[in-house]
Amino acid sequence: MEMTQLALQAGSPAEAKQVLEKGYETKALGTGKDAERHARLKALVDKSIASSQQERAKDEREALAAPSGEELVKLGMNYVYEGKADKGLPLIEQGIKKGNLKRPEDAKLTLGEAQLVAGHKQRAVQTLRGVSGNDGTADIARLWVLNARA
Repeated sequence: MEMTQLALQAGSPAEAKQVLEKGYETKALGTGKDAERHARLKALVDKSIASSQQERAKDEREALAAPSGEELVKLGMNYVYEGKADKGLPLIEQGIKKGNLKRPEDAKLTLGEAQLVAGHKQRAVQTLRGVSGNDGTADIARLWVLNARA
């Protein structure tokens, strides 16, 4: 539940849906005394996805016009989690190239994660190896590389 909520807070309803579905699939969600709470979270995720898709064209225009690439990265990641990597990966790359990012290494980490989700393991490992920093981002990138090799 917490991971689903964090994904929603981060503006990634498609990722939240994947996490939620996995929870239901493994019976970690949807059963027990909190089943009603789980159902409310599922309804919130469904509503967030519908809203996100309804506002997609406007969000894309605004992201392209923004001085920073932050929103392009976020929007691209949502596309990837929706199964539209061909649309999402270029948006993430465009956001990184646009620059003015608060945390550029996080954006590279996001690109590597997106490439893994999309099934581009070799590109992902190459991207993730290029992530640096001393705030833990490089460590997380190394963990993603290990995950890619597993």
